[in-house]
Amino acid sequence: MFSDLTDWYTLTDDKNGNEEKPQAHGSFATAEVFRSSSVIPFSAVYLGETEAEVLAAGEALTAAVAFGPVSMVYEDELRPTARTVTVRTAPVKDMRGEPTGEVELDCLAADPRRYSVGDAWQSTGPAADGAGLVWPAVWPLIWPGGGSDGRVTLTNIGSAPAAQRYRLNGGFTSALLTNTSTGQRVGFNFPVASGSVVEIDTRTRQAWIDGQSDVSRYLQFREWWDVPKYSTISVQFDVTGATGTPTLDAVAPSAWIA
Repeated sequence: MFSDLTDWYTLTDDKNGNEEKPQAHGSFATAEVFRSSSVIPFSAVYLGETEAEVLAAGEALTAAVAFGPVSMVYEDELRPTARTVTVRTAPVKDMRGEPTGEVELDCLAADPRRYSVGDAWQSTGPAADGAGLVWPAVWPLIWPGGGSDGRVTLTNIGSAPAAQRYRLNGGFTSALLTNTSTGQRVGFNFPVASGSVVEIDTRTRQAWIDGQSDVSRYLQFREWWDVPKYSTISVQFDVTGATGTPTLDAVAPSAWIA
């Protein structure tokens, strides 16, 4: 059982300093507010039949959270939302020989935003021109296949700017993502074979290939963007040196700051 979940909806501190004007009223204005990480404590109780069962449950919990970030999901009357957290401390209370275990967990979310859960990935091939109609036309007319705009549409219904994740499926020599609303670009300049996948996370600003190796050094332009609150954007996918069937998968879970 879980209880006493604290600060899931708390707006975290403003990280910007307040610099007073030395020879005028008030302080200097802040162009944009950035929020600190979020500390989320909660309690957990395990009701077992034997003390050994409770001890085994405690070991399983420790193994799950001890060595890396985990996804923490909470469902309220509106929707389930999630944060990626690390467990800072997890003191276990003395069971005193009873088949009941209690633990207090203090979790830290480096990104204070809450994200929607289970969002569908959007997919497209790279942008490609249509074949066009050859002149002089011969009757009956046969219209060739059209091209592709190579775009995905990402919607954020939340109240905070949302990060995105992109999967670049090979093969290609290089790839480019362009925010069609602003012209901002993020590129990847390294050959990727068919069957391999590069995943780009705009929150961490990192890239990984096949879920194993960090290939962030091959990122280009790095003109990072978020999907604004209550907004929809379009992202275009272009490649050079295409082999096989390169595709783009994209998802932008909606985000809330509190």
